[in-house]
Amino acid sequence: MKSSQNYVLILGQPSDDLQMLEALLEHLSCPIVFASSTEQVVAKASQMSPCLVILAGDGQNWSQALVKDLRNAANTCDTTIVALTDCNAPSWMHQEENPGVDGFLVKPISRDILTSLVQSAWARQTYCSTRYAS
Repeated sequence: MKSSQNYVLILGQPSDDLQMLEALLEHLSCPIVFASSTEQVVAKASQMSPCLVILAGDGQNWSQALVKDLRNAANTCDTTIVALTDCNAPSWMHQEENPGVDGFLVKPISRDILTSLVQSAWARQTYCSTRYAS
């Protein structure tokens, strides 16, 4: 079994959104790894499982095939996968169009919400690691 680590993996092109996420995550002392392509994010996840993957950018970055590849690369249970979206974006409203992510991180994001999300991802990773280590 591949090891996992408490880091956040973010898929997206350099933008204000990614700078904002980085600034919010700095206070958690949580390592952040950026990937600029779907191939890069899957490769990084397969090297070491992140506790959290944030899919930024447009909805094309959140395809079911990508989420399936990430789950296979990062161990299905260990990693929480969320898509970053705007509160007025229609893509997060329709459950039947959900690409299989664990949830949506809706902008604007507060420090408290992001802290809670990261802590939940850490707890999930810890639970799954101990459950499957037995």
